Amino acid sequence: MTAQTSTQVSTDLRLAARQGLLPSRGGGWLAGFGNMLSKEMGEWFHTRRWLGQMLIWIGILDGMVALILFVVPRLERILPGLNASINQAFVGMPPSAKGSYYYFAFAVMAGAIGVIILAQDEIIQEVQTGTAAWILSKPSARQSFIITKLLSNVIGALVFIIAIPAVIFVSEVYLDTHQGVPILSFLAGLGVFMLTMLFYISLVIMLGVLFETRGPVLGISFGLVLAGLAIGGMIPQISYILPVTMDKVAQLVVLGITLPAMFISEIISAAILSIVFIVVALWRFQRREF
Repeated sequence: MTAQTSTQVSTDLRLAARQGLLPSRGGGWLAGFGNMLSKEMGEWFHTRRWLGQMLIWIGILDGMVALILFVVPRLERILPGLNASINQAFVGMPPSAKGSYYYFAFAVMAGAIGVIILAQDEIIQEVQTGTAAWILSKPSARQSFIITKLLSNVIGALVFIIAIPAVIFVSEVYLDTHQGVPILSFLAGLGVFMLTMLFYISLVIMLGVLFETRGPVLGISFGLVLAGLAIGGMIPQISYILPVTMDKVAQLVVLGITLPAMFISEIISAAILSIVFIVVALWRFQRREF
C-alpha cells in the first residue's frame, strides 16, 4: 500500500466515523451488528423521539397513579364513598399496596399496546421502502438486522416505558404514604413487566417477518392483548399457555403473594414463546427474498 493510498483510507475512515459509521469488525451472523445497532439506538436517543416517549409514558403511567393516589381522595364531596371503597380492598396490606396494584394493572396493559405500535413498522416499513434490501446489500448479516431491531426496541422499552416511570412512581408512593416501596418485590414486579414487553416485541418482530402488510401484524398482536381482557377471566386456564394476564402476575409478585401454578406456568410460557418468536424470525428472514 502506497503512502497516498494509506492517507486516502484514513481520510475515508474519519469521514465515516463522523457520520456514525464504523468499519465492520464482525463476521458471520454478527456482520454489521455494531453499525446497525448504532443506527437503531440513534433513532431512540439521538433524535427528539426520546423526549416524546419519556413524556408520553410518564403522562400515561404516572398520571394514572397520580389520579388514584391524589385526585380521587379529593373528590369525596362529588363522589362520596369512592375513595373508601378503593381503600377497603387494601386493608391489612402495606401502605404502598394500593399504588403498586393500580400501577401494574395499567402499566402492563398500556405497555403491551405501546410496544406493538412502536415495533409494528420495524420490519415491514424497511422492507416496503427498500431500506432493508439496501442495508443487506452491504456486508451485513440478516441475523444482525433482526437482532438489532429487537435489541433496540427492548432497550427503548426498558428505559422509557419501565425504568423512568417506575422511578417517578416510587416518588409518588412516598409522597402519598411517607414510606418507601419494598424494593425487592417491586423490582421482581418490574421483571414480570419487562418479560411481557419482550414477549410482545419479539411477537411483532416475528409477525413483521412473516407478513408483508401491517394488518395481520396489528390484528394478531392486539387480538392477543384483547383476548386477555375478554376471555382471561372467563377461561383462566388459558394463562397456562399464553401470557394474557401478566398484569395480575406482576400484582401478586409486588404484593408478596405466593403465585399459583397457573401464573408460574404463564411466566415460563412467556419466556419460552419469546425465544421461539426470535428463532422463527431469524430463520424466516434468512430465507426471505426482497
